[in-house]
Amino acid sequence: MIKKLMISSVIFIVLCLIIIVALIIAIVKSYNKNTTEDMTLIKPTHAVPIVTETHGVTRVNGHVIVNKQYSLPPSYQPKENKYARKQLDKLLIRAQKNNMDLNYVSGYRSYEDQKRVVKTFEKEDGKMTAEQYTAKPGHSEHQTGLAFDVGTNKPMKDFHKDFQKSKEARWLARNASDYGFIIRYPKGQSSQTGYAYEAWHIRYVGQTLAKSIANDQTNLESYYELNQR
Repeated sequence: MIKKLMISSVIFIVLCLIIIVALIIAIVKSYNKNTTEDMTLIKPTHAVPIVTETHGVTRVNGHVIVNKQYSLPPSYQPKENKYARKQLDKLLIRAQKNNMDLNYVSGYRSYEDQKRVVKTFEKEDGKMTAEQYTAKPGHSEHQTGLAFDVGTNKPMKDFHKDFQKSKEARWLARNASDYGFIIRYPKGQSSQTGYAYEAWHIRYVGQTLAKSIANDQTNLESYYELNQR
């Protein structure tokens, strides 16, 4: 009798442990989905965006914000976001299946990396021209680890002018939001974003926000009313 009770107790304990482990796994999966895959956000028309600043890094509803107004410190070095890169790879695979010559060009750049990039473009195009599409160190989206530049192997005389006219650029604008990306600096919106149209520059913000911004044909600054602060 005692032996049967011991066996029953062991079985009960094992079942309880299995249930506890299953609950922990479910909670972790739910957390990861909400924080890295989708990032469900609040739209300004429904509620005031929540702006926070920690160690020199500004976030709006959890999203790192960087532009000509908001900067990132040299110490902010998150490296490339693995999930964002995974979504980019999926986007590029779909592009190839749709017969688009669209390729990865660049991703994460540290504060020091951006210094070198700025010097290179200023040397090639002149300081005034470079400032239209090249961010100063600490003001680059690439430092977030969530921004990428894409391009094409097609011959182009002036990539910055010619890519935006390509079928690849049009395809990217239509499909980027399916994978959580936005065209960070849309055409005709430089007065809000601070930068000229960059058809090749995309930023991962999660599918929910990306779809909203794409549907409204707007940009991150206008969506969160950042220029009114």
